[in-house]
Amino acid sequence: MLLSLMHKKIAIKGGIFVDLNDLKKDIFKIAYPYIKPRPNVTLSIGVFCRDQDATFIFNGSNVTYDKKPYIYEIGSISKVLTTSMFGEMIQEGIVKVEDSIGKYFSAIPDNHPVTLKHLANHTSGLPGIGVLKNIYNLFDSQTPRDPFCPYSLNETIHYFKTHTHEPKAKFRYSNVGMGFLGYLLANELHTDFETAITRRIVEPLNLTNTFISIPSSKEGAILEGYSVRGHNKPSLQMNEFMAAGAIRSTVDDLLKFIKIHVGNQNSGYQLTHQATHTISKDISIGLGWILEDDIFWHNGSTKGFSSYLGFNKKQQTGVVILSNYRSPILATNPVHMGKDILQLLQNSL
Repeated sequence: MLLSLMHKKIAIKGGIFVDLNDLKKDIFKIAYPYIKPRPNVTLSIGVFCRDQDATFIFNGSNVTYDKKPYIYEIGSISKVLTTSMFGEMIQEGIVKVEDSIGKYFSAIPDNHPVTLKHLANHTSGLPGIGVLKNIYNLFDSQTPRDPFCPYSLNETIHYFKTHTHEPKAKFRYSNVGMGFLGYLLANELHTDFETAITRRIVEPLNLTNTFISIPSSKEGAILEGYSVRGHNKPSLQMNEFMAAGAIRSTVDDLLKFIKIHVGNQNSGYQLTHQATHTISKDISIGLGWILEDDIFWHNGSTKGFSSYLGFNKKQQTGVVILSNYRSPILATNPVHMGKDILQLLQNSL
């Protein structure tokens, strides 16, 4: 199993360039337990340190030297693209973080206590995926629902109409909540979410291989996804709550994205880094981003893909990991690998 090296040097250490060959074996050791049992894996790892970056591609037993932009479903990493758009809209005065959701949706009371911030940091009070709801959904084939979303748009609106009390400040991860935020933001921009994210994030950052609907010109670069057990899975389709997980992208595009976050080049993006809720002693959440030990991160998973991105603003380091296999819960996965590689970059400075 071999690595492809796109760039040789990534950082300056004591005035001398650190050759990536010094880290290559260690990155291989981190990735190998994940790659070994997956015969169809295409694993892309992108790292950056200061103003240098490198990309590694594991593609079966072959060395990949081409710069083919392998395109992955990035799942819930879509959420931090959504909240980056949210941050810009706050900065521009289009919306306010403490605005009630009722301000943006006429069917919900104007003074509803749930705010846009509650949707962005998963404290809106929306229920998680419950057993009874899942059973109900199995017998309700007439209501279309997006994958990983136990509620449809109409059901979500009904929930907020009938639950008008102040939400408890308990963190409960919600695809529906983030999807609803994206829906409201797009409405405020007088368009749909796909158009909004393209105009506000994709085009300004020149993310040439980032999209929701697959253009015909990109079909050849779309990877097949595999379940935890290695079964081929169909492409993800989300309609109502695209903001929660429908985006596809490449390792190079996502490196560009997190470099903007690290570089403090966008004041709207910086708003998303501010802690808004404490999850535990060492972990808090901003607008979308998980904050842990100076690391800002998010991961993603669909039926056939898994992913991780994280960065350290103080050290100006970051990593993106994209896999065409769904993550196992307990075994080595992109989250474990990403955190280990960030530590490796820290140790090499």
